[in-house]
Parts: sequence; structure tokens; C-alpha cells
Amino acid sequence: MPYTISRRQLLAGAGALAAAGPSRPNILFIMVDEMRADAMSSEKHPVVETPNLDRLARQGIRFANACTVAPVCSPARASAFTGRYADVHGVTANGIPANNGEIFLPSILKHYGYHTAISGKLHYTPRQYDYGFDQFWTFSNEGPAPELGYPAYLRRKHGSPAKWPIVPGTCPWPDDPLGRDVGVFRYPEQDFESEWITDRAVDYLRGRKQSAQPWFLFCSYLKPHSPSVEPPRYFSKYDPAAIPVPKLPDNIKALRAAQRGQGMRRYIDDQRMLRVMSAIYYGAVAHVDDQVGRLLSELEKQGWADNTLVLFTADHGNMLGDRGRMFKGVMYEGSAHVPLIWRGPKGAPENRGRVERKLIENTDLLPAILESAGLPIPAGVEGRSFLRLARGQDPNWKDRGYSQLATAMVRTANWKFIDNSRDLSGPFELYDLTNDPKEQRNLLEEPKLKDLVADCKRQLTQWRADKPAPIKIPGMALPRYAQLSDEERRQAIQGVREVRRRRGEM
Repeated sequence: MPYTISRRQLLAGAGALAAAGPSRPNILFIMVDEMRADAMSSEKHPVVETPNLDRLARQGIRFANACTVAPVCSPARASAFTGRYADVHGVTANGIPANNGEIFLPSILKHYGYHTAISGKLHYTPRQYDYGFDQFWTFSNEGPAPELGYPAYLRRKHGSPAKWPIVPGTCPWPDDPLGRDVGVFRYPEQDFESEWITDRAVDYLRGRKQSAQPWFLFCSYLKPHSPSVEPPRYFSKYDPAAIPVPKLPDNIKALRAAQRGQGMRRYIDDQRMLRVMSAIYYGAVAHVDDQVGRLLSELEKQGWADNTLVLFTADHGNMLGDRGRMFKGVMYEGSAHVPLIWRGPKGAPENRGRVERKLIENTDLLPAILESAGLPIPAGVEGRSFLRLARGQDPNWKDRGYSQLATAMVRTANWKFIDNSRDLSGPFELYDLTNDPKEQRNLLEEPKLKDLVADCKRQLTQWRADKPAPIKIPGMALPRYAQLSDEERRQAIQGVREVRRRRGEM
């Protein structure tokens, strides 16, 4: 079944076109899932090659100290789209709806005359709403038209009920809760999720050619997130024996054995498994990098490049064996430190190929996007636009950032303080990121750092207490997804829990 854009979709939002000035840039927001900040050749990674991301960084600006304010998918994504922290917008875990009144970036841009589209992963609850997108190509079964999504595509073409069907016999650890993630994708490379997401994004770019309306495209890849499934070319791109991996803790086997059920997936005690999964992870990064190249080439072909803001980031990272852990959800650098590259439209003063090392939070994305588009930043946005910083005009940029899930952190350019609770009951950790970037030495008990610890506790207490009201956009009606009844909220949460139960995740 061909993927076409209807006349109705092309003209959606045309009534608001007058609100969008002719000089407003198009916006291509590329997000990947679970990508570490150091998994790029521009970060001097010894193995992974990311030529397209490197080129984008040379043409724009790379932020070397970007952090997520909540290192799990849904909370991080909601923070990026609201400019507000997780405890404020309410998405404190996957499967939790935002508080009523919370408005997301696509809705704001649509209000101001943009045509909006998503190709890929959104991961909001409830799943059936469009969240401000005129065109919704879902990676899973989200949005108002799941029949246009990737699972439906696989079912039509291959009769497959699974997103990651593998070649039988290519998984060396089928009985391990973590190792069973490994396998070679069964179908042709062009049917893999990363390719499909790019294909739909390219369809969208070509379909906008005849319209003068500015557009916002959220191209959102699952990879390099688990499972460790890739087509052969990327599955075998890097030799596991050549992959540098961290030394696993001496007590890792006992630590992993003490976990219950799916908790075992968060730890790894097999050095060979770690090398194999890391090699596939970097292969997935290379696969995404190739897709970024396709998107940038399409912008050039369609004549969009000069008037398009392009940004690339991740919702969170992956521990990838640091401390014997895998995946996300913790405040250590592997999980909380993310890549961020920004390229403004042609002639933007930030496009100098510079590396900015001051701290950025992903709540800063929304205000920076709005400022770049010449739109007002509403009261209640907790992030801060980094455009002046990117242009070398903000000597008083903030000196710290925050993150909160079940645990929390205060991070500066040089230090990280972790509270392993939600109420300063600890235990606590303190790391010197300059001299100990792998966070191996907890300096909490150092007498000379007593004042620093006390200050971090005060800052964290003040930050947790700040709960600004939801933003309001003049003349904009509250979207349907932002006004759930108690029953809708209960059913949405229960539905997500049921899916997890069927998958054995609860």
C-alpha cells in the first residue's frame, strides 16, 4: 500500500497560515532513543563512525554537556515538548499521562501556523490522541491512524505480528532476559524500522513542496534503543572483539542474581554478551547516522535546507555496561548525558561549527525552538533558550541543571550530586566530573566538600518546590489531550499496565 499525503492533510492548518510569517523557518527535529553522548566520532569515540552527525555539527553547533531532566522515554520526551520538568508536567514514568493543562510543542507551533508531522516514536499516554500533529506516522500503535503505522506495514507486507522478527538461530542467549534481545533482522533492510521512519519523513518533505506554509517534522527513531536487532549490514558492522567495554564490577554476578524478573535486564554479568550488544548498539548508531544523511540530502533536493532549523538529540542514554548496568533510569552520565546538535537556517550566527561546553537541559529545547521561529516564549516554561549562548552573547548562562525520577541529581559543569530518594533521605553521591568522568569515586564524605554538599541539598530542595502553573497561549483552545477525565486517566494507565503484564514486564 503506497503512503501518500491527502489534499486534506496538505491543507490542514491553512486557516492559520496568515499567522505564520514568510520568514519563519521550517523545523526538522530528529530524536533518537537511548543514545549516549559519547557515541559519536566527533566525541572521539574509538570505534563508532557518525559522518553525517559530524557534518551537521560542523555546519551548526554541538553542545557537549547536554543532559536529560528525566532519563526515561516518556518523561524526557514530555519535558522536551513542554519545556517543563517531569514533576511539573506530571509524566513521571512511562505510561503516565501529563497533568491536565499541559500543552506540547506541536500544538503551539500549529497554533502559530505551522503544519506538523511525526514519523516514528512519540510514547505519550493516552495513545489515541494526535498531540498537535496534523500527520501521524506511528512507529507503534499510537495516534489517530495506527493503520498508517509501522506494525501495520509489517503485517501487510510480511504477515508479521512482531516489530523485531529475527533470523532463527542468530540469538546466542535465547533464555537470558537480556541476551534474548540479540538477533539479525529477518526481512530486507528496507523494511527495518529506521528505514521505514525515514521513508515516511521523506514522503512528508516531498509532499510539502507545493505549500508555502512552514512545517515542523518530528522524525523520531527508536534506535539505538533495545532490542539488539539490526539488518545484517549493521548487525555485523563492528567486531565485538574490537569494542572497548568497561570492566564489570567484581560482584556483578551476585548483584544480577539478586534482581527479580525483568530487573535482571538492567544488569549484565557476561563480558562476551556486553561486547556483542555494544557492537550492535554502535551498529544501530551508524544506521541512524545514515538516516540523518538521507534526511539532510532530501532537504537539499527539495530546496528546504537554507530555511530549515535542524536539531538532533536523544531522550536519554544507555549505561552500556558502566557499573555493570544497562539501559537508562539512573543519574549517571551514561544514562543522563545526551547528544545535542543544532543547525540554524542559513546565515544563523550560531552556525560556526563550535562546541559549546556549558550545561544544557532538554527543557531548553522548546524555548530555543520558539525563539528561532520568532515566537513568544510563554510564562511557565522552565527551560531557557540557548540561542544567545550559542551565538556567544550570554555570559550569564545558568551554571547547573537538574533531573528527577525515583532518584535525582544536581549537575554543574564540574560536579554531580545524586540523591537516591525523592525527599533528601538519601543515600547521597558526589562526583568530580572533571577528574572522575566515569563517576567511580564517591566524594560525599570529603570534609573539604561539606559546603558543596550542603549547597546541592539546598538547591535540590528549592528546585523540587517550584511548580509553575501550566502555560497558556493567547487565543489557543486547550487541546483534547490536555483535559482528561479521571476515568480516561485511569483507563489509560491501566491499559499500559496490561500491555506490560502481557509482555512479562510486571
